[in-house]
Amino acid sequence: FLIIREVEPITLRIASGKCVQVGGLARIEVIGDSKPFLFTFFVSNDIKLHPTDTSRADELIAKHVGGLITPPLAPGPERMEQIGEFESHDIEIDGTGWKEAAADITLRGLGWVAVTGAGVAKVRVSVPKGIGISVRPPLMPFDIWEAAASHTGGKAVRKGGKTKSGKRRKGVGRR
Repeated sequence: FLIIREVEPITLRIASGKCVQVGGLARIEVIGDSKPFLFTFFVSNDIKLHPTDTSRADELIAKHVGGLITPPLAPGPERMEQIGEFESHDIEIDGTGWKEAAADITLRGLGWVAVTGAGVAKVRVSVPKGIGISVRPPLMPFDIWEAAASHTGGKAVRKGGKTKSGKRRKGVGRR
């Protein structure tokens, strides 16, 4: 039978020169002189999000795809060759403030990312060739504060749920 779990959004603050790897399938980065923005990722709970410096992103993928970075699953490097080259799309989003998302960036087949902040965000989205992206009005503009999770060091922690041992998770943003 099929087990269905609710997607747990995760919110990360991304500054210029930083990016988030959405598994090995997409990269969201803030470019230029943009101020930091909040990005709320609405993707499968099985997709690992990994924030890093933009300058280290390619090295990170080459070293950790199929392990620390999934999907794709092992054997990671061979699977990345099958996925093919990535293409970048540059987007400008006019932030409407910190109380609600200004726009969603949709990643076809993966989910979407709500963008929240003040000012103009210059965002580069890299996806495999042929995978479309689009920008739309936010589907859930106020969910950023309901779904905010913590980012501690190199690990993004989802807000709800239990650990594998069955204990309730503790930490920043926990209820």
